[in-house]
Amino acid sequence: MPDQLFELIHSLDLNEKRYFKLFATLQKKDSIIIQLFNVIAKQKVYSEEKVRAAFEGEKFLDQLSVTKNHLHDSILRALRGYHLKWSIDGQLYGLLQDMQLLYEKRLIDQCAVVMRKMKRIAKAFDKHKVMLEVLEWEQRLLSAGFYADTDEADIDQISEEYYEYLGLLQNEREYQDLQAKLFNNYYKVGIERKNDNYKTNDQIVNQFALKQRDRALTYKSQLCYLNIHAQYNKVNGNWEEAFKYRIELKDLILSREKHDHSDLLNLFTSINNLIPIAMKLEKYEMVDQLLRELRNIVKKPFTFKNTREIEIKILSQGTIAELALCVKLGRKDQGLTAIDRVLEQMAELRRKERKFPLLHLYYNMSYFYLSIGEYSKALRWLNEILNDTGIKSIEDLHASTRILTMILQFELGRGELLEYLARSTYRYLNKLEGLYEFERLMLKFMRKYTKIHFAGELKRELSELLKELELVAYEPGDRNELSTLDLPSWVTSKIQEKPLYVIMAAKNAPGNVAI
Repeated sequence: MPDQLFELIHSLDLNEKRYFKLFATLQKKDSIIIQLFNVIAKQKVYSEEKVRAAFEGEKFLDQLSVTKNHLHDSILRALRGYHLKWSIDGQLYGLLQDMQLLYEKRLIDQCAVVMRKMKRIAKAFDKHKVMLEVLEWEQRLLSAGFYADTDEADIDQISEEYYEYLGLLQNEREYQDLQAKLFNNYYKVGIERKNDNYKTNDQIVNQFALKQRDRALTYKSQLCYLNIHAQYNKVNGNWEEAFKYRIELKDLILSREKHDHSDLLNLFTSINNLIPIAMKLEKYEMVDQLLRELRNIVKKPFTFKNTREIEIKILSQGTIAELALCVKLGRKDQGLTAIDRVLEQMAELRRKERKFPLLHLYYNMSYFYLSIGEYSKALRWLNEILNDTGIKSIEDLHASTRILTMILQFELGRGELLEYLARSTYRYLNKLEGLYEFERLMLKFMRKYTKIHFAGELKRELSELLKELELVAYEPGDRNELSTLDLPSWVTSKIQEKPLYVIMAAKNAPGNVAI
C-alpha cells in the first residue's frame, strides 16, 4: 500500500508547498516536521530507511508514525486555508464558520450580516445544500432575537423556501443517479457486447425525468439530462444526435452568468466528450479548434485560480485526443511533439490521473507509434495495459489492445508468437460473449500467417483480408472513436509497403492544417 504522507506531499503544487511551509512557520510548528516534509518531498519513491538515515540520532524516530501523522494533519489544515479563497464552496464554508463564531459570541446583528452575504452567494451559484443551512440559520436568528418584528408570514416564507430547495435537491439527485447508472455501464463494459446492458441503458433513458428537458429544474439537473442523452446516443451509434446534445451541453455551461470551479471541470468534460464525436463525424477542423479550447479553458470567463488537477486532465486526455487526430490525419511531427510533452510529466500523471484515461493514453501512444513504424516503442506501452491488474473491466480497451499486440508482433516478425497470441486472444474475446466479425477475420489471418513462407503468398492473403474487412462493420469504432483501429488502412499499408501514417494522411487529410 502506498505511503499516504508521501502521496499527499507529492500531490502538492509549488504554491501549495510554499504556503504549507509559511503556515507551519507562522504557526510555530515543530521545525522537525518541516525538515521531514523536505526529505520526503525530495524522494521519488518513498523509503522509510532513507528517512531514518536522514534523521539518524533524532528522538522522534522512536515514534516516526506519530510525527508523520502530525505532518499529514498539518498539511491538510494548511490546504484548507490556502484553498478557502479560491473556491466558492470554500468561501461559503468559511462564512458558515464565521456565523458560528459570531453567534457563540452573541453578536447576532453581525451574524445576520454574514448570513445575508452567504445567502446572496449561495443563490448566485445554485448552492442548494448551502441554502438549506442558510435558512436554518435564518430561523435560528429569528429565535435569538425573540421574534422581534417577525410576522407569521416570515416564518412561513422560510419554510416555503426550505421545501423548495429540498425539491430542487431531490430533482438533482434523480438526474445524478440516472447519469451514474448509465456511465457505470459504460465504464465497466465499454463497447457493451451483452444485450442485457443495452436493455439497462434503454430503461434508464426511458425514465419519465428524461422525456423532456424542462423536467430538469436546476443547472446541475440540465447538465445531467444533456450528458445522459449525449452518451446514450453515442453508445448506440447515433452520432449526429450525440453531437447535438454535446453542443447544447457546452453552450449551457458557457451561458451561465457566474462560474465557479465546478464549471471549469464541466467545461473541460464537455469539450473532452465532444472531440471523439467530432472525430467520428470527420469534423477535423473542429477537433483542432476544440483542442485549442481545451488548452485555454482556464482563461476568461473562468478567471479564478487554475488548479493542477485541471492541467493534468488537459495534458492526459487532451493528448489522447491529439494523438487520435494525428493518427487519423497522418501528422507524424505533431504526434511526436505531443508524446514528448506528455513523457516529460509522465511520473506525475501516473500519480495523479485516474486509471481509465491513463490506460487510454498508453493505448493511443502505442497506436501512434505503430502508425510511424516505431514498433518496439508501441509494444512497450501496450504492455503497460496488458500488465495492469487494477482495472480489467474495460473490455473494449483490453480487446483492442490484444488485436494491436498481434499486429505489432507481426510487424516485428515474431511469427512464432502469433499462433499462441491468436489462441489466447480468441479465448479472451470469446469470454465476452462472442467475437466481432472483424476480430474473427484478424485472428484467422494471424493463424494463417504462421504457415506463410513466400512474399507473394502473404500479399495474396493480405489482399483477401482487406476485401473481407471492408465488408464488415467495425463495431468498437461506434463506441470510442479515439481508440479505433483502422484495420483496412493498416492492411493497405502492408500491401503498398508504405508507413501507416502515409496511408492515413492520403485517406483522411488532404491539405490538413496543423494546430
